[in-house]
Amino acid sequence: MAKKPSTPAAAKPVAGTRLTAATRVGILHGEDRFLQDEYLRQLREDLAKALGGGDAYDVVRFDGAQGQSVVADIFDECRSFGLMQQHKVVVVENADLLLKKSDDDDAAPARTTGRRGSPPADVRRMMESYAAEPSDSATLILRATGWRPGNLDKAVAALGDRGAIIDCEALDPGRAATWTGKRATLRHNTSIDPEAARLLIASVGTDLGRIDNELEKLALAAGGNGAPISAALVREMTGVSREEDFWHLQSTLATGDAAASLSRMREMVEVSRHDPVVLTWSFTELARKIHAVRRLADAGQNVQPLAYKLKLFGDADSVFNAARAIPAPSAARLYDMAVDLDAANKSGRGDPIRNLEVLTVRFSQAIRPR
Repeated sequence: MAKKPSTPAAAKPVAGTRLTAATRVGILHGEDRFLQDEYLRQLREDLAKALGGGDAYDVVRFDGAQGQSVVADIFDECRSFGLMQQHKVVVVENADLLLKKSDDDDAAPARTTGRRGSPPADVRRMMESYAAEPSDSATLILRATGWRPGNLDKAVAALGDRGAIIDCEALDPGRAATWTGKRATLRHNTSIDPEAARLLIASVGTDLGRIDNELEKLALAAGGNGAPISAALVREMTGVSREEDFWHLQSTLATGDAAASLSRMREMVEVSRHDPVVLTWSFTELARKIHAVRRLADAGQNVQPLAYKLKLFGDADSVFNAARAIPAPSAARLYDMAVDLDAANKSGRGDPIRNLEVLTVRFSQAIRPR
């Protein structure tokens, strides 16, 4: 008996990966605010081109952190026509908070369509219903840091090129370097070779806003008019390297000053945007140096001439002073703990920043015992 021909499965709907004049509902989620702003800028440029100018559309913003009080206004703006403009861009900041408030209230027995003064409405389901049939005269943009995918994403994906779901998470160094090359050409009328791009990322990190600022300065320093950015110029212009940041952290840790070390560590994570998992290397490397110096000193060797062999770059004196303050067994335990926490951070066990805070205190307790 002949087999019946198999019926091909229906293609899964896929949302767009950029915002265009055709977009009616867009979701921008992720921690890179600069990247979200770039997608919105592209949307405004595309709308201006399609509608004949920037005054042909209006931008209305809401803050989802305000909760249920803004829901009715959001949908009113999406569904009402402007008096002067042909189109509206309705941007909801902190959309994840607005939807979370809805989820938190999900057990409430009363449900309404979101009228003012009514009991809490299920905002997530209202958003899903709107995404299924969005207004042709508005583009609704939901901006969020965190995001919990669900039926709303499916409704947006079902719109095809009229919907967009865009991941704006921070880029890894390789992707950031690729972005840097494209950004230099498209926005700064210059070029940057791959080596110079990698040096720039190694120096300032992967925060796209900071990279863009550096590119602007480098383009001017290169002489403008399309002059390329060289690796030598990057080395000259970007100041203190990220590698030097690690040496400075080690020097601070070696003093045993917990407050100063915690402050330095948090600055590197929150301001310089160092990955806390990578940052753990500084702690492990310092513990290795202290243990090696202490062990060799106890064996009767003069460790000062061995500074280069032990890779004591930066402030070698701080490492020698810390090693003198720690007995060999304590130095070994500190090294073991640093290695264990490094493994924990790399495998996702515990919160990386919390692990670093604990390790910072352990360094202080070992170097400055009470």
